Amino acid sequence: VNSTLDPRRASSSTSQAAPKPSSSARAVDLFDIPESDSMTIIPGKKFTSKLPLNPDEQKYIARCLAKHGDDFKKMARDMKLNDMQHTEAKMKKMAARFFLLTTEQLRTDIPSNITHLMNQCQGEEEGGEEGR
Repeated sequence: VNSTLDPRRASSSTSQAAPKPSSSARAVDLFDIPESDSMTIIPGKKFTSKLPLNPDEQKYIARCLAKHGDDFKKMARDMKLNDMQHTEAKMKKMAARFFLLTTEQLRTDIPSNITHLMNQCQGEEEGGEEGR
């Protein structure tokens, strides 16, 4: 209950004033915030990076790409293959993430009719890094 609306509590809340923090106190002084560089890794805890596409999504988009190539409109309208009913934009995003996966991140086979797209995307990525 809000103390300003309840007259019985209004008198008791005015007598108890909350302590005010000093103006010179900073948030770092008030809380013990560890430095990120000095943090230790928890023993026995395995930290893995999250994949851009999980293995099920990789298999799903690989099947779609194998059938339709880079025609995302057909991919989105194929009700048998696109059982998740993803939109054209969602399929483009999934394909872009699939093409940017490294060989260590791939959990499925690359269909033979899209290897040229995969090589082209990875070639652009390597060419972009050389110019930096």
